[in-house]
Amino acid sequence: MEKIKAHQLINLTRDCKEIINNYMAKHELSIHAFTKLCKLNSNQLYLFLNDKRGLNITTMQRIAEIVSKEGG
Repeated sequence: MEKIKAHQLINLTRDCKEIINNYMAKHELSIHAFTKLCKLNSNQLYLFLNDKRGLNITTMQRIAEIVSKEGG
């Protein structure tokens, strides 16, 4: 697995949102369905996707495990 480079961290939030939105669109999932799959609070994800709040790194890792396992 290739490691993330320091300069890529600047786009981490933007890239995570794009990955989540693309995954939900590809699998025709609502925010509620996606958060059930990832065992997250739907309000937490809604706020993140709408630039109202951030997600901690552990939560992002959990999301990454799901979208990677499911074929992104």
